[in-house]
Amino acid sequence: MPGLFLYGDTKMSDEIIKLVLQKVENMEHKITSAKSLNGGFDKLMMEVGHIKEVQEDILDGVRGVKRTLYEPDSGLFSRVKELETESARRMEYIQESKPALEFSKELAVWKRQADKDLEEMEKVRLEVAKLQDWKSGMQKVIWLVGTAAAGLWAKHIMDMILQ
Repeated sequence: MPGLFLYGDTKMSDEIIKLVLQKVENMEHKITSAKSLNGGFDKLMMEVGHIKEVQEDILDGVRGVKRTLYEPDSGLFSRVKELETESARRMEYIQESKPALEFSKELAVWKRQADKDLEEMEKVRLEVAKLQDWKSGMQKVIWLVGTAAAGLWAKHIMDMILQ
């Protein structure tokens, strides 16, 4: 276009001016419709502020979750650690008590057998007591029969002597 711009040629210069004016109008339209220059930047900054608020809320939530998980006294990990420690302590107690429990089971079996044996012994004791009573009664009968027989013999011997 350097050759188009001639001082004497007005037709060409009018076209160039129109072209330049059209380009200036296009630029003006782009500038006036640009969001960043017509309040769009403020809206963008407000949206960024809102995003920062949301980010702060999310960050607070993450901090709360982190506190819930990692707090030394009441956090989830400390409670799980306490439960694991308690479980290990209980397992040691179970391992220590297992032999005593087995011995207790053996004692329970032995006690049941001993109770049965005691019942049998009680029955035998009652039978022995009954036999002793019978023996005592029979001894009296034997003494009675023996005394009667001795009396009869004595009478019989006396009758023979006196005759």
